[in-house]
Amino acid sequence: MEHEQPGRALAKLRDVFDQLRDAVILYNLDGSVDDCNARLLEMYEIGREDLRLFEVAAGSAGVAHPLDPLRKLWPELLSDAHKSFECRPRTRQDGSVLHVECFARKVDLASGQAILVDIHDAARRRRAEEALRESKRQLEQLVLSRTAALQDKIRLIEEQKEALFALSTPVIQVWQGILVLPLVGTVDSRRSQQIMESVLSSIVKTSARELIIDITGVPSVSEEVSRCLLQTIQAAKLLGATCSLTGMSAQVARSLVALDVDWSSLRISGTLQSGLQAAIARV
Repeated sequence: MEHEQPGRALAKLRDVFDQLRDAVILYNLDGSVDDCNARLLEMYEIGREDLRLFEVAAGSAGVAHPLDPLRKLWPELLSDAHKSFECRPRTRQDGSVLHVECFARKVDLASGQAILVDIHDAARRRRAEEALRESKRQLEQLVLSRTAALQDKIRLIEEQKEALFALSTPVIQVWQGILVLPLVGTVDSRRSQQIMESVLSSIVKTSARELIIDITGVPSVSEEVSRCLLQTIQAAKLLGATCSLTGMSAQVARSLVALDVDWSSLRISGTLQSGLQAAIARV
């Protein structure tokens, strides 16, 4: 029984050695293979009689050596260096590709020194990296798609704003030779420019002789609005159109007086209807 104890212990160690997740191969210092675990045989789909393919001794390993960088690194390993390296991918019988990462070092055993090489199947890490790259690619595509959609929405909003802005300063031909500009809301510098452009282009297009500016929808006349009206009226006169102002409320009248602007040369009517009647009579 006492003589059987070491045997059982070795068997247990052998069993543990073969159960390791990574492949392990043990080299003698001359480059010949001393031993390996079952995982190596499974990983490379070989039998123990094929372990000679792994030998590093001079002339025993060719271009197709399973651990191709090992031969070059061998002198450094003999000098106690620790080396990590990757091997060329190998195609398995089922068509899958084997990618391995290796860590080699000199170890001291009871039987003497040897070179131990741990061989790790990097497929899981590569799959994780590929999944990460694919996730990144999909995220980038999603960001690009969302960015493009957002840019389209912004462009649509800008187009709608421009359309609404154009509609906010409509110049309407209500009679042969008579144009009406109904102003609604506040007038800022941008809208003043739009009003001027719309009025002048409409006068040229229709050869209008009368322009009625209706300010019924303007809550108050500020200095900005007053300047816009005066500039528009002066520009229209240069094109041969007579201007009149309608829709004057009491509040607007007080605002104009407070601004000290001379409107004496301008025809003013209380309502758009009365202004139209007067313009038609002149035409």
